[in-house]
Amino acid sequence: MNPQQTEHDEDQRSLAEAITSFAQRRDHAATDPWPELVAMGLPGLLVPEALGGLGLDGGSMHAVMESLGRNRLTTPFVVSAVLCTRLLLELADEGQQARWLPALSSGEHVLAFAHGEPQGEHLPRHLSTHARREGDDWILSGRKTVVPHGGESTAWLVSARVGSNETALFWVDAAAAGLRVERYPCIDGSTGADLWFDELRLPAAAWIGSTGMNVTTAIAAATDAATAGLCAESAGLQSTLFDMTLDYVKTRRQFGVALGSLQAIQHRLAEMLVAVEQSKSLSWLAARSLDDDATTRTRSVAAAKVRCAESGRFIGLQSIHLHGGMGMTDELPVGRCVKRLLAIAHSWGDARHHLGRLVDLMRAVPTTTTPAPGSQSLPLAAVA
Repeated sequence: MNPQQTEHDEDQRSLAEAITSFAQRRDHAATDPWPELVAMGLPGLLVPEALGGLGLDGGSMHAVMESLGRNRLTTPFVVSAVLCTRLLLELADEGQQARWLPALSSGEHVLAFAHGEPQGEHLPRHLSTHARREGDDWILSGRKTVVPHGGESTAWLVSARVGSNETALFWVDAAAAGLRVERYPCIDGSTGADLWFDELRLPAAAWIGSTGMNVTTAIAAATDAATAGLCAESAGLQSTLFDMTLDYVKTRRQFGVALGSLQAIQHRLAEMLVAVEQSKSLSWLAARSLDDDATTRTRSVAAAKVRCAESGRFIGLQSIHLHGGMGMTDELPVGRCVKRLLAIAHSWGDARHHLGRLVDLMRAVPTTTTPAPGSQSLPLAAVA
């Protein structure tokens, strides 16, 4: 990706426009958008062309995710085509990539990442789910909870502890014996899942990677990529909410005038627009940083997630308030957009979690200056 690029190029705009064209034709209440995205080849967006994909980059991912948000399309794209694809590209051997990535690109498989556990951490450092060798097979035991889009998946990439404290990744098919899946609807209309592994026997080929690979580092990079995608989707949703609210206050009349003519309403709209533009800028920066060093990537993605979570909440509340009581109903798109923004804000780390990441980065930078006598400096927690 060109580091000097500050906006979508022509090809990226074409991707976004194709999604918009489809969204304008579909019935939001009745049509599953995923088959159409498969027909466009979008599940293979990041898969190399040699393996049946499009071989595109983070900028194209941003264009797709922002357009999905702008058009209110909730799909498993970010978990299957971004997070899990990057994990397979980073950890799987050539044979595994040749077997699984074309199946992802074609839509034969929809993957989800099963990493969260009942202890409640966004990215658990100490996994309770564990695997042990038995002959040539692996025996998997444990539980994964609140798997995003896990109920829509045909298979899962499951993290587990092996040996004393090594993290490993396994491919688990939905039909595997010893697997119990509990699916449930989520607030944003997607389907989550909890997984139980009761002495689940997996073939040796289900183990992704090899001994000595830093799976934890790969998971951090892949979840950052997914978080950057969610930030782009959030920016698109915020844009749509702003546009709907602006159109409404231009036509809704109260006290004999259009609501939009009142100065107090205009000030609120201006604050909403500033918040939307900040989310757009930081989500683009996050997408551009995905192939940078870990520190730069972490800083950009964490800053974008904090901003998008806070702006999403602000835009959502303002949109509901300015639409009045009907803004909370499911019949109006405003309420559904706000629910999706709420789900995004708590996926792969909420604002507090990512502020903590930024603070950790600040603490890691050595101090090179000495405060002047009598001066006061803010503690890092206060700055954050």
